[in-house]
Amino acid sequence: MKIAQAVTIFLASVGSALADGEVVTIHGSGTTNPSKCIWHIMSLFEERSQITTRLTYRAVGSSTGQKEFLGATNTGYEIVENPGDDALVEIGSHVPHNDFGAGDIPISEAAYLELNEKVELQSGKNTYVNKLHMVHLPFAMSSVSFFHNIPGIERGEDGIKLDACDLARIYNGKVSYWNDEEIVNKQTDKIKTILFDIEEKIFVSRRVEGSSSTKSITQFLHAKCPVEWPADMVDSKLGDKWHASTNPCQGSSGMTKCVRQNAGAIGYLDSGHGWSEELAEVSLKNEDGKYLTSADAYSKGGITYAASSGVTPDRADLDWSSVEFLNKPGADTWPIVVMSYVYVRKDVNRFMDSKEERGLLKLFLEALYDDEEKEYFKPCEKLGFAPPPKDVKRVAIEGIESISWDLSDNDNDENMWSHEIDTIPITGMGKYVISAKRRSLSGVSIEDIAGAEAKLKGEVEYLTATVQSLMKGTNGEFAYLFNEMESENKKNDAALVLGALSFTMWSCVCVGFIVKRYVFRK
Repeated sequence: MKIAQAVTIFLASVGSALADGEVVTIHGSGTTNPSKCIWHIMSLFEERSQITTRLTYRAVGSSTGQKEFLGATNTGYEIVENPGDDALVEIGSHVPHNDFGAGDIPISEAAYLELNEKVELQSGKNTYVNKLHMVHLPFAMSSVSFFHNIPGIERGEDGIKLDACDLARIYNGKVSYWNDEEIVNKQTDKIKTILFDIEEKIFVSRRVEGSSSTKSITQFLHAKCPVEWPADMVDSKLGDKWHASTNPCQGSSGMTKCVRQNAGAIGYLDSGHGWSEELAEVSLKNEDGKYLTSADAYSKGGITYAASSGVTPDRADLDWSSVEFLNKPGADTWPIVVMSYVYVRKDVNRFMDSKEERGLLKLFLEALYDDEEKEYFKPCEKLGFAPPPKDVKRVAIEGIESISWDLSDNDNDENMWSHEIDTIPITGMGKYVISAKRRSLSGVSIEDIAGAEAKLKGEVEYLTATVQSLMKGTNGEFAYLFNEMESENKKNDAALVLGALSFTMWSCVCVGFIVKRYVFRK
């Protein structure tokens, strides 16, 4: 009885502690492309908040993020105010699975219209802002590129040159080897020699699930080479339409493995991912006829410039399905540029019960468009992202304000959450203040990581070059020395392993003796 009472008291105390503890959460899902940027901002929020916050983002691809945001077949309930009392009312469809979605492609026109229509049908029970019930919030520009693993061909502008028709014929199965005449004729003499010596077939890598990168490259191939890549081959997920010679790769990480682990491979990735993995990039022919890599285009402003020449709606709640940034003019403009969006329901107050969580979501969205002093988005530029043009940012910020946040009883709907950049005595200690003055030892910044990585990379390259130089000695003295050292190291490793095994076995014998002698003795 006493044990039962103790357990009851313990459980009650734990429950009380959990009830008193406040955890504010928001959850998103979608494109893998800007996931590191989103995780970076979320980690800063968690690190800088006084109360416990939990911000998560599942990098599952644009198509999945859209599906989970739209919730087309998902049902649920909401509380509505009746004259007598509050009541639960069933929502027949389009209940989002996440607090926000994200993607590198806009919501399709059909899905956008269906969402507005279904929500409007539900408005017989509720009155909403208007007949437009979601916003696209464009927050980052980036690029999609092709990467290869052709032995002997390095990264950079001196690499292999391909145009859209070359790529289309590789992906439709008409070109199986790198020594194809049309491909070889575009190359320098050095690369021609390398391509002629490759005997293996091209390992053609492609994504499995729906992705914005697949949608972008298929749009590009069709726009520039419709004879080889017809309109019915443009989609975010081609499934059985892919040629039988292509190889399925799961997600961006799977694509990286496909390219890296197969000699002669080619694949496509968001450029930032390919750069971080140090994959060799294809020099692609742009609209002005210039061959360049996305890395070179990014360094010269060729990503943002593509957005400047595009046409975007003047309101965030309009249909953005026709927005694209392919094949824009400019000598340094990259031909496959994508815009990353966050998708948010305008009636978010129907699905997020907590004002604190809605307020945190609003502050997070605003951080995507922060000025430099808050340093939320700026470090993302080191990952290959560029901010959208100012007029596009203005539309997005206005879109955030158009959402029914329902944060306070005041007419101005003031958010309880705020930032502290410069020291604000007393106020800065508020429970809903995201303070730049509050840090943690584990909060290593992207700049620190990038700086250390660059330094280590330089040292490794220097040492590798030194060793290779020594190994190529004319008399072979150093090669013999290194081989002897390697052989000696293997012997030492074997001795260490045997010693460790011997020590372990003797330890077991000693433990067994002690147990038998002192524990089990009568």
